[in-house]
Amino acid sequence: MNILLFFFAIPVAIIILSVILETYMRCPLKVAGIFFAIFLVIAFLLGGTAEYIVAALIYTAISFISAYLTELILSRKCFRRDSFPNCYRETTRRIPETEFELPTTFNTDLDNGNNCSNCYRRYR
Repeated sequence: MNILLFFFAIPVAIIILSVILETYMRCPLKVAGIFFAIFLVIAFLLGGTAEYIVAALIYTAISFISAYLTELILSRKCFRRDSFPNCYRETTRRIPETEFELPTTFNTDLDNGNNCSNCYRRYR
């Protein structure tokens, strides 16, 4: 029973929770840090043996890898260019100079004269 817990149940739970936390936090290092802190505390509460500490490091690596892969999938999904094939633009944001001025975005069209005003991209 313990072997199934260590090699199947805990890693699957770590992967699922890492993906969920990554969608909210958008930082794989923070997600892995949270899991490392939790597993380190649990390792020392269970006796602090080398096996538990190594298991905490392995579970942290699993958490980081799954969070990083989720970050890659989410960033690729948000910045997809195939929905607007004629639109390749770069966006720079200008910080407002006064508190009453709204931030504006300047678009640079790089598609050889085609109108790129209907393109919408989500930025973090």
